[in-house]
Amino acid sequence: MSRAHTELERKVERIHRLLEVEGSIVTWNDRIPDPDAPDQMRQIDVSIRRDDCLTLVECRLHSRPQDVQWIEELMGRRVSLGADAVIAVSASGFTKTAQKKAASFGIHLRDFATLSSEEIQNWGRRRTLRVAFCEFTQVVVTLFMKEPPDGALPKVTDGNGNPISPSLWYMLFQQIMHLLDEQKWTGASATVNIDVGAELLVNGKHPKSIKLATKVRRVIEMVTLASVVEYVDPLTVASHAEMGTFKLGASEFIESGDDVAMTVDLSAIKLPENCCFETIAVDAGRVVNMRPNIIGGEHVFKTQIPIQMRYEFSAQ
Repeated sequence: MSRAHTELERKVERIHRLLEVEGSIVTWNDRIPDPDAPDQMRQIDVSIRRDDCLTLVECRLHSRPQDVQWIEELMGRRVSLGADAVIAVSASGFTKTAQKKAASFGIHLRDFATLSSEEIQNWGRRRTLRVAFCEFTQVVVTLFMKEPPDGALPKVTDGNGNPISPSLWYMLFQQIMHLLDEQKWTGASATVNIDVGAELLVNGKHPKSIKLATKVRRVIEMVTLASVVEYVDPLTVASHAEMGTFKLGASEFIESGDDVAMTVDLSAIKLPENCCFETIAVDAGRVVNMRPNIIGGEHVFKTQIPIQMRYEFSAQ
């Protein structure tokens, strides 16, 4: 099976996870025993089970519209496996004869109709990802010590004597972002001075105190839609769901009515210079029932921000 065909099946699976009622079980690449030969398993692209009903969903990714032959094959599969319903999904549509045959024998057809840029603009719905970063400049960490090091250059380590990891520095910047959030910061340029509670050592000794000073401002990037398709019945041209991709890796949304499933791919975010990832917000244009899914989160919890280290010594 090609990667493109697998992606089509997984797309259809995600759509039906949103469309189906609570309690339904949607399974990709299912295996169902043949009623006439229970030791033989029949592969199903996507299965849907709810109560005692079984729906088979079969997908085709061909260059031409699917004809009546495939519909007849699906009719036989429904009878052979004792399924209650069959949904045929074609990425290239169906012939008129296939549509007529499907309507006569209760095979439900689904197709993908791509919306043009003009249609998206006239859609009347906002779909925006707003990515916020905090930019830190002129970062100075001051370590206050009781006495200068014994002829050696100061060496800063973590509490176990190991080199300071990027995650520890990120925690310090996160502490600042949390403080600013509590203060309902607007994002305008500001100067911050905080006491640092991190466990740091200078040449193996604990500082009396640690302070961090920096200038900070919020940087905003807006992520736009790359494409939108409708999951439709080609006979009635009624849309069952809309699915869109964003210009951010595998980020996508699937929407049916006021139910929205959103995947945000943080691995595709490029951190601006001297920045930490702060938040990502979704604007659906109205109140919706959101099912969020975040992937690639470990990518954004990294920092490459220059830090100046200062040491002050006082026996007091």
